[in-house]
Amino acid sequence: MNTRHLSTWIVLGLSIFAFSASALTAEPTQISMLRKSWEQARARAAQPIDEGYLRELQKLLDTFTKAGQLEDAMAVKNESQSVVEDAATAASAPASDKQPARLVALRKSWIQSRDKALQPSDAVYVRELQKLQDTYAKAGKLEDALAAKSELEKIGGNPEAPSRQPRTFVGKKWTTASGSQFTFKADGSGIQANASGKEWPLKWTQGADDLLTVDGWSDDKPSTLYFRFSKSREGLFGSSADKLDKQVTVK
Repeated sequence: MNTRHLSTWIVLGLSIFAFSASALTAEPTQISMLRKSWEQARARAAQPIDEGYLRELQKLLDTFTKAGQLEDAMAVKNESQSVVEDAATAASAPASDKQPARLVALRKSWIQSRDKALQPSDAVYVRELQKLQDTYAKAGKLEDALAAKSELEKIGGNPEAPSRQPRTFVGKKWTTASGSQFTFKADGSGIQANASGKEWPLKWTQGADDLLTVDGWSDDKPSTLYFRFSKSREGLFGSSADKLDKQVTVK
């Protein structure tokens, strides 16, 4: 066999191998379509909230500018630009310490409204992924079932025990005795705030035993906390999964 023919067979063999590997790891079409539908639903739900926030930011910018409060005006301008560039990222990012009080209050209201608007589409996405996982598993399509499970884990869903504790803690503002607050979103993210109102983004996952593991903050340093909600408006948390010794409630 001459060199040209050998090279041709090598290239063909590598192409077949690459195609086979791609086919084995390709995401099921149903999951891709479901994710696209979810992202579109979130965009539609968030759009009027984000547009309203931008209008209020413009009013605040005009107010600060006319009053000669240029540093505050610049903070508002920066916030507006971040929302225009990527509203979802802006909403999950921690607020700057240099933001004026009026901007902090406006931003907080926007995030709460945005979270509330997104909850229905997030809940539908989790439910449909759980259905897909069950369907794939029953049909013996284990790779596809694992793909659905992986997607659930990415967004904070609980594929291990979907019929266990209802996720009644989502969307509520949980307050500790010291005044700190936690809000958990359906997509596995959330907001943590101290008693002074400073905010940080958090991530949470729920185990098969209903225990929440929260990647949060303590004095600007990453900190892991654990939560368990025994009632719709009461729960316990702590720095160890074995010692949930602090109370958290919904006021």
